[in-house]
Amino acid sequence: MTTERSADDLSTTRAGEAADAPVVRPVETAGPPVARPVEDERAPIRVGRIDFVNCFPLYHHFERELAARGVSATVVNGFPSDLNRMLVEGAIDVALPSSIAFARDAEELVLLPHVSISSFGAVDSIQLFSRVPSHEVTRVALTEKSATSVCLLRILCREWGIAPEFVAWEGTFAEVLAACDGMLLIGDDALRALRAGVFPYHLDLGEAWHDATGLHMVYAVCAARRDFVAARPAAAAAVGASLLASRDDCAAQPQATAAVAAQLYDFSASFLERYFDRLKFGFAPEYRAGLREFYRRAVEVGELDGAPDLEGVAGLEAVASLEGLTGLDGTPGNAAAPDPDDVARSPAPGPVREGGLA
Repeated sequence: MTTERSADDLSTTRAGEAADAPVVRPVETAGPPVARPVEDERAPIRVGRIDFVNCFPLYHHFERELAARGVSATVVNGFPSDLNRMLVEGAIDVALPSSIAFARDAEELVLLPHVSISSFGAVDSIQLFSRVPSHEVTRVALTEKSATSVCLLRILCREWGIAPEFVAWEGTFAEVLAACDGMLLIGDDALRALRAGVFPYHLDLGEAWHDATGLHMVYAVCAARRDFVAARPAAAAAVGASLLASRDDCAAQPQATAAVAAQLYDFSASFLERYFDRLKFGFAPEYRAGLREFYRRAVEVGELDGAPDLEGVAGLEAVASLEGLTGLDGTPGNAAAPDPDDVARSPAPGPVREGGLA
């Protein structure tokens, strides 16, 4: 059964982390990229990067790996909801759109068979914070930074048999805290709120999904515009392969990776090493099974009209074959080593927790 923690529990699991309130940062983008024909083979690929620490392993060595494949890129930073919009509008070529956003615009996009942002159990950075136990929440302020987390919360509330009022985040943090007895936070904001312990209760939605289904939860997928893949299939394949190669290098050096990330983000190296270990970046069959179940339930709660066909996206295997990848899990055909995400098949362990949904 999904459990939730009180603020008292945080002192034992966040030792060494300074207590501070979550910070809501503005979107940091390179500005609207200049429109250009997608068939221009010389132009850098416009790649969206989610502006959260969870993407650090995917992008730490990305540009180096892409250059080794003879391709250049302009990286555009933004929150998931902004990058979702930019990808559909053609302002960027490739990104990791939230899984629900991909489903809503699947006709315009091609799912690249390399990478996702997922978890198998607790994820830490998607949390329902509340002033009362989660089964007593009546009004929840929703983040505007990610559509998938909002859809996931709606699905889980249906699973739990509760129907709180969902409202858009309006005003300052203090104003929202006063007006609502629950709020949904994601990304670095959720991590900071966990560290600060500003709420008496919190519920990890990745863990709640696993408890309800026993499956992986896929928060974002790797996708490109369909016209871009048609014009530059090798470049699209290079992006996916480079993200995967960066992930592999970071997974092989977890302490060094966390130490570098700690210099850029306001989290300790020990905290980030544990956090990166929770995240899963592959897209093997078990990930797709979780995503299909998420889409099925999203249709049931009215978030989708229908689920996209993950096995039948045009160009999927063709793109993979250009980089010598054997299939949707993004594993090189001649690789002897296992996918780092597949080494541990059990959910990431977490600290002992108290309380929970009745």
